Amino acid sequence: MRPAGPGDADALGLAGVAAYAEAYARLWDDPAAYLDQLASFGSAAFAALLADGTARVWAAEAAGRVVGFLSLWIGVADPVEGADGGAEVSRLYLLGACRGAGIGRRLLAEAERAAAAAGARYLWLDAMRSERRAWEAYRAWGFRVIGSRRFHLPVRDGERAMLVLRRELP
Repeated sequence: MRPAGPGDADALGLAGVAAYAEAYARLWDDPAAYLDQLASFGSAAFAALLADGTARVWAAEAAGRVVGFLSLWIGVADPVEGADGGAEVSRLYLLGACRGAGIGRRLLAEAERAAAAAGARYLWLDAMRSERRAWEAYRAWGFRVIGSRRFHLPVRDGERAMLVLRRELP
């Protein structure tokens, strides 16, 4: 795990598009909307995110290649309780072949350290309700479900439900 910098945009964009497509292609029936969503994981999107300076991004590597990432926003209240002192884990993605190896947990540990150092009291994230493996992993890592919301993009009927999870920081 390491902090990502501007020179990582292409590698993050490749891993981001691949990881999202592996996990969520089945949710989409509108090709244009799906392509727009994939672009939000691409190199140009990462270049803009890394240049912005307000988000924090970590890259996970295996065999010298970026295989996943986590992005964090400090000072973002959760959308259910709205409590001050939040930090949002906006994206945590790994290539399928790398899941289950503890990489996600190590990325999350980096985010926890950075959020706590910046004065955040809790982390929050959301996960598609249909992605049981993801939200069960978050629960195993100490997150608790605090509510739900709907995914804001046009995915297939019945697939918009998301769980919002929160974890207090020490």
